[in-house]
Amino acid sequence: MFAFVFSCKDEDKLTLADTQDITEEAVTDSYYQDMDDMAGVSVSTPSDAQYSSGREQTTYTITVDDDRLDCAGIVITVTPAAGSTADVPKGVLTVDFGTTACPDNKGNVRTGKLIFTYNGRRFQPGSTIVTTTDNYTINGVKLEGVRTLTNVTGSTSEAPKFNAVLTNGKATFTSDGTVAERESNITWQWVREANPLEDYLLIDQASTASGKTRGGRTYAVSLSKALKYKRFCGIAVEGIKKYLIDGSKEITIDYGDGTCDKSVVITVNGISRSLSVN
Repeated sequence: MFAFVFSCKDEDKLTLADTQDITEEAVTDSYYQDMDDMAGVSVSTPSDAQYSSGREQTTYTITVDDDRLDCAGIVITVTPAAGSTADVPKGVLTVDFGTTACPDNKGNVRTGKLIFTYNGRRFQPGSTIVTTTDNYTINGVKLEGVRTLTNVTGSTSEAPKFNAVLTNGKATFTSDGTVAERESNITWQWVREANPLEDYLLIDQASTASGKTRGGRTYAVSLSKALKYKRFCGIAVEGIKKYLIDGSKEITIDYGDGTCDKSVVITVNGISRSLSVN
């Protein structure tokens, strides 16, 4: 999504290494967020299936109505934990994509396993999903680390809010064996409107990320203004993201005023440039 920054001129002081690092961070972040989304979709099913036969089951397989998870060859296994109930389900759900999983509707190809350890229903305050991986890859990028997703909403009547913490994150690009490291603490809210097509996600301003790029440079990401994502717009439509590279060089991306126009303003060392993202 950040390929557009190659159009910046030398005097803007945005180097090739900068563009590579920004793109890499954006891609890695989106892959870990994709894991969160699949975790939420997957664990919404087991509590109902567990008691559908009139008695509690031990280990069983399920299907999930999601194009990322319903390909032939994908096996989803659920093992309820002791004390799991219909109201407070808990256990382990494993998604095995195999070694030659078919692509989803967007062309993403996944292999390996995602392991979701869940406690509570997805939209119940205090519920958690801890995601770990077993040789899991997406589009040739192997992801590792522990991702803990917690529902931090005050009540079920509020717009649901989640906190996702990534520890010991590691992305290995299998094409060349290079590795990027990542830690993050992100809080986001699903804001529901009367018309579902107008729903949006709001990434809290306190959200942060940091790590080391494939090229060995350190980075830190923070928000000057919360990021707002509307459906079908692709990139954020509002908010300001800041990158600090090697503790000294700051790059900001301003996503605008809420209009779904795919335009941003990049600022490097006080020099700003408006660009369109296609």
